[in-house]
Amino acid sequence: MRIVEQMKVGLKKVSKNKALLVCPLLYLFAIAVGTYLGIQDLQKLPVPFLSRLFVVAFGIMMIEFFILGIMFIFIYIGRPILASSIEKKLLGIGFTDKKQQPPTLLSKDKFKNGSIYKFYSKEIPLSEYEKRKSEIETLLNIKIVSITTENDMQHIKIKAVSKFFNRNKMLLWDNKYLSNKDFELVLGETDFNTEIVDISSTPHILIGGGSGSGKSKLLKLMLYQCLEKSATVFIADFKGGVDYPKIWHTRCNIITEAKALNEQLTETLEIIEERRNLLISSQTPNISEYNEKTNSNLNRIIIACDEIAEILDKTGLGKEEKELVGKIESKLSTIARQGRAFGVHLILATQRPDSDILKGQIKNNIGYKVCGRADKVLSQIILDNSEGAEMILPTDQGMFYTNSKNLFKAYYFNDDLLKGGDKNEICSHLGKGKFNT
Repeated sequence: MRIVEQMKVGLKKVSKNKALLVCPLLYLFAIAVGTYLGIQDLQKLPVPFLSRLFVVAFGIMMIEFFILGIMFIFIYIGRPILASSIEKKLLGIGFTDKKQQPPTLLSKDKFKNGSIYKFYSKEIPLSEYEKRKSEIETLLNIKIVSITTENDMQHIKIKAVSKFFNRNKMLLWDNKYLSNKDFELVLGETDFNTEIVDISSTPHILIGGGSGSGKSKLLKLMLYQCLEKSATVFIADFKGGVDYPKIWHTRCNIITEAKALNEQLTETLEIIEERRNLLISSQTPNISEYNEKTNSNLNRIIIACDEIAEILDKTGLGKEEKELVGKIESKLSTIARQGRAFGVHLILATQRPDSDILKGQIKNNIGYKVCGRADKVLSQIILDNSEGAEMILPTDQGMFYTNSKNLFKAYYFNDDLLKGGDKNEICSHLGKGKFNT
């Protein structure tokens, strides 16, 4: 059974990397040449009956050689480097099944900062791996991130990083990381790959995190990429825009009052209706296909709220102010429901653990949620679980945990990278006049 599993791995490798076909093809050629030459010699025997008998026997033997050889080649291709060494180490600590056999290492794949080990054993359960986690870490000089089953209970996947890996190392943003795909935002690095969110398919984002968690830097990183992709960006910051240097004001509209935000949301809903009519008339399902079909340049609209709790909090407000906040909440809900097809996206951030504010249609229509360093209350509100608080240490800055259970280190964004530009020129893509102020 172990041999069969190793052969399967080899076949998968060959299917993914056609260059590996050279080995079995060369072996096939060698077998074919050897068979031909052998038969030629056997046919020269003086006794015809014996000649024919030997030819048949030789042919059967060469077929067997071919089958066994091909099996060996695929097993060899599927066998990871140092697999025998790792299995011997596991055997040395008694991590074996009832037959005193260690699990078979099917593959070891290297990623950015870590590796993924895939083991096979018919008898060693997942619970045994978890029970002896610390022993495996010491043995392989790794720090295990997760242990999960793959395919069935007999296939185990271990995600791990080096014991010397430092998550606190700052990752500086470089424009070379900017994705050329519409509309991917590159956020940071997990232990194994790059964390990316595609807002064309996951249109709205919710960011949570306590003070000093790196939440604001992550928000700016997202908005910067949106600007570089020619999106129109509105930032609602009721702290007076103090977190956004002058350069931001040249590229996007900073909204600091509830009335101005309400007016902008009203205009945005009008744009959605205009785009709805355009999509209907062109028989296209979204603005990406509309732009491609009609050779147009409708750009995406990003509405970011730096502290959504401050914007939607009705505590201590008078009647008129509460009505205004209610209108803003209603319009944000409409955009959350309808914005995707028309290229209108919400990016909401908060550090306040207030479940009464983040509820209903707004939160329910946000597909990508990410939480930085936070307490269990905020993690529960943002991610609907407390795992964010549990996965990120109090000393961690710039670490985030997503609702898809990805832990990543965000790229550090410096405001100096933001290039100037005329926000009213950008606005021309909307079919409107100037930005509201």
